[in-house]
Amino acid sequence: MQITDMLLTNKIARPGTRIVPKGLVIHWTANEKKGADAIANRNYFNKPTTEASAHYTVDDRQIVRCLPENEMGYHVGAKSYKPEALKQLSSYPNNCTIGIEMCVNADGSFAKTYQQTVQLAADILRRYGWGVDKLWRHYDITGKNCPAYFVDDSYARKYTSLTAAQAWSKFKVDVETALKPNPQTAQAHVDKVSIEINGTRLAVTGYLRDGVSWLPVRAVAEAVGGKVEWHAETKQVKVNGHDLTETIESGVAYAPAWELAAALTLQVEWDGASKTVRFKG
Repeated sequence: MQITDMLLTNKIARPGTRIVPKGLVIHWTANEKKGADAIANRNYFNKPTTEASAHYTVDDRQIVRCLPENEMGYHVGAKSYKPEALKQLSSYPNNCTIGIEMCVNADGSFAKTYQQTVQLAADILRRYGWGVDKLWRHYDITGKNCPAYFVDDSYARKYTSLTAAQAWSKFKVDVETALKPNPQTAQAHVDKVSIEINGTRLAVTGYLRDGVSWLPVRAVAEAVGGKVEWHAETKQVKVNGHDLTETIESGVAYAPAWELAAALTLQVEWDGASKTVRFKG
């Protein structure tokens, strides 16, 4: 993970006030235009008339540091705050939180931006000795629809093929996994997940963990003619050239349903009543 320092010089957005961080807040830029990448958003913060700022901006190619972590940014200011934020953070959460802005520019890869953010978030949590309980959505503090794909189901399905609750849960799981230097094999799971592809049920099953359906990679991919690669040196699984967030259990690689759907260019639906993942395409 490489971080580029481009510290703000706009004193309105960078007051220089020292803080002691208590939490990490995830945002999205809400700018889906081409070119709205990490540097472009940093440059927006640096305009003399801009009063907003965050500590990091992240796109699919780079991470830009806009503020030192021990300086206050203006990323969660509001007229009122949710009770839990007031209880755990402060009466003005800007003075004790680190902010990350995730880019959603049309000419970038959201999947790669997501992975970069996971790695950055894990690095920050590790350095402060925090767990994922210190992760906040902007929404959790002020009620703002940010990041929209972790709050609003329509945006969540657009970007992740999950519900907002599932997508946020998955993000925390992915960060927690990245925090562990040697992830251990997961324990057996009670909630099994059935798998259907174009109306045909597979003989194998997946499982449900923290609202995310994890499915056997090879069985799903090969059922639709997908190419599976296993890189033993990095313990990384790829499907049709796409990196996956995998976990190995009893020698079988499992990955989230939405990642498999994206790699195999399939549509995916979740039937909660029957605990079935349905792929179409």
